[in-house]
Amino acid sequence: MEVVSSGAASLEIPGYQILKKINQGGMSTVYLATQRSMGRQVALKVMSPVLNADPIFSERFQREANIVGQLSHPNIVAIHDIGRYRSLNYIAMDYLPGGSVADALTKGAIEPLEALHITRQIAMALDHASNKGYVHRDLKPENILFREDGSAVLTDFGVARAVARTTRMTNTGMVVGTPHYMSPEQARGAAVDGRADLYSLGVVFYEMLTSAVPFQAEEAVAIAIKHLTDPIPRLPARHSLYQGLIERFLAKDPEHRFQRGLDVVDAIDQLLAALDGKTPTSTTKLNNTSVRVSSLLRALLMTLYGTLSDRLSAAWARWRHQPLHEQNPRAEQQTIMRIQQVMQQQVAPVKRRSWLFAGMLCVSLTLVWVLFSLFSQKFQWQTEPGLVKDAVGITSQILLPEPAPAPQETVAKIPGPVVPAHSSAATDRSDTLANQLRPILRTQDTGREAGREENGRAAAAQPATPTSVDTPAQITDANTPGAATTIVQADPRTPKETPEETPPSYALKVSVQPGDARIRIMNIVPRYSPGISLEPGRYDIEVSKPGYSTLRRWIEIDSADVNLAVQLERKYFPGRSFQSPLESGGQGPEMVVVSPGSFTMGSKGRPFTSPEHKITISRPYAIGAHEITFNDYDRYAKATGRSLPSDENWGRGTRPAVNVSWQDARRYAQWLSEQTGQKYRLASEAEWEFAARAGTNTPFWWGSGSAKGKANCRRGCASEFNTLFSTASAPVGNYKANDFGVYDTAGNVAEWVQDCFLGDYTNHRNDARPVQLKNCELRVVRGGSMREPLRNISSDYRTGLTDQASSKEVGFRLVMDL
Repeated sequence: MEVVSSGAASLEIPGYQILKKINQGGMSTVYLATQRSMGRQVALKVMSPVLNADPIFSERFQREANIVGQLSHPNIVAIHDIGRYRSLNYIAMDYLPGGSVADALTKGAIEPLEALHITRQIAMALDHASNKGYVHRDLKPENILFREDGSAVLTDFGVARAVARTTRMTNTGMVVGTPHYMSPEQARGAAVDGRADLYSLGVVFYEMLTSAVPFQAEEAVAIAIKHLTDPIPRLPARHSLYQGLIERFLAKDPEHRFQRGLDVVDAIDQLLAALDGKTPTSTTKLNNTSVRVSSLLRALLMTLYGTLSDRLSAAWARWRHQPLHEQNPRAEQQTIMRIQQVMQQQVAPVKRRSWLFAGMLCVSLTLVWVLFSLFSQKFQWQTEPGLVKDAVGITSQILLPEPAPAPQETVAKIPGPVVPAHSSAATDRSDTLANQLRPILRTQDTGREAGREENGRAAAAQPATPTSVDTPAQITDANTPGAATTIVQADPRTPKETPEETPPSYALKVSVQPGDARIRIMNIVPRYSPGISLEPGRYDIEVSKPGYSTLRRWIEIDSADVNLAVQLERKYFPGRSFQSPLESGGQGPEMVVVSPGSFTMGSKGRPFTSPEHKITISRPYAIGAHEITFNDYDRYAKATGRSLPSDENWGRGTRPAVNVSWQDARRYAQWLSEQTGQKYRLASEAEWEFAARAGTNTPFWWGSGSAKGKANCRRGCASEFNTLFSTASAPVGNYKANDFGVYDTAGNVAEWVQDCFLGDYTNHRNDARPVQLKNCELRVVRGGSMREPLRNISSDYRTGLTDQASSKEVGFRLVMDL
């Protein structure tokens, strides 16, 4: 039997070795424990003793184990044991060390492909639960955890219920769940099924893409009303590809949503296949089918009408519900219990208005359709293909980002003056339309004259020729005497077939240095391949490689093949110094890029620096140009609520931070990584000595000459910061940098590194990895301090100190992985 301290009391669970507390909530506490009978690590969920007296919470806790015990699925947390000991209820379940979606969202939005895979896995879990007759009812980022392999797992079935039966746990009309993720029917307290969970999954998917929930307000009631009445939000333009999924996830009516989890899986699989270039249809081709003007105008009118209607409906709903937002704010737990009452008062009028609005919309559209049909039939409007294409092109310029140009077409061949061809990207569209709007003459019966025109004199001058519907009409251009213009008009009853012209295509080839860089065309689905055939248009080209600056450029393909030569610049070239911006404002410490190389580590002059051995550093890295200063460390301490280390009355500011333990240095590196999104850490011994030597094989980076003006030490440096009676640190950068651009690697303050301290280098490796021991009592300190003599500040000098110790002579600098 193991005992673990839990505040003022102690917890005892037979058969389990409790290792540490993982998480704590209002209902339970979760511990990492080892199940003795199986020898495996489990998450031990123990119900709060305060809630044991409440039979409802006890039943809910036990019911979670019973439900999950019936759900065997790789994406649903598994239950290994359930029990009760000394009035404590506990559940032993899978230990999921990968954190939750909520943890991942603290670092910002999740990559779309990763969000799709997470959503797909949880949809499969929900489908399995729904088939077993259970609804989760509280799906949110905190309840989606990750295994070590990154797979997503659905947890916390504490408020789940069976669809086919009710329990006394949830009274009729009582709202259960988290407001930001509730479906509309769940917010009303109505009966729910698996489609409510899919709505919640859609909210989580939206949040993974944007790092924000779709509906936000200060009170739970206001959030619920937004779920019921507000239109489905639009994703940012960069994520518009996924808007279709969001529309089906967040439909107000469950009948319009995904009906089951496998429908979600199918939709995501189709989208992933399209993203992989497996779809045979290219999204860059325009539709060349001719359309009638009436059809085009009807489509535009319906689009405009729908947009205005949505705006007016949303404005009316906001105005109608305004009194709700004027109430005094209350705690979420209080307001959520009032949702049902408010919904009963508001839902019926909203439904009546919706039916009335839908009826008016249908009548209006019917009238518009009849009028346009009669009007177009009476005058027998038809469109020239060129005109329609121009209309489509104008509309596309408004609605689409970068349309490809439509193929050229000719309506009639007219001798005499040259008629302008179809408009190009460089031709003024209004001029082209004016030239293409030429009269089309039709004859109604045999007795009519085909030569009737607007110019009466031209019509009178030419003899009238009887024609029929099968006879072409011949007219004379009034502006060009003697030039006959022949227009052949087919019988309107005979369908006219217009041959489709295949648009031209041209090859695109991108030559890039370095050769293994990735090339993508961002605004089309097909993947880039050398010499890919593309239609005329503009294309967004991205060339990228880790360690290089990404190039993004729009190119124009007009009438010839395009060869694009690209030379990527190194993002982190040797000797470059930079500072990473902090999320909370300001800049991180200055870093210098060090290129890979080899050197001889250690020396034969001291027993704890021998034997000398060859070290090869295979990858570039960035090391701090200076030690971490008090300015740097104090910002971290104030942000995290830690006490400020003493400066020994030497001054703070740009002086190196001292009285910082090895553990404190690691915590600072972790905080800096979170603030910048980069990976910061302490240097290994090999990395530190390589940067300190700066390509030399002498004890000091400046060689074996005088140290005056080059370092701050006790004897042998002639330092102005050391006197007979006092010693102090110097501000960083007070002395010259070595050839790598790194300052103060000799003297001033000694510096923590990652490695465990061993008495010599007998068992050391030949690469840059740090030495780590299971029971590490001492950590390595390098570089010597202002209190050391000259011989103890050489590049090879090392000593050891416990990781909890702090000293006024020891500071640290960091490395950033590139």
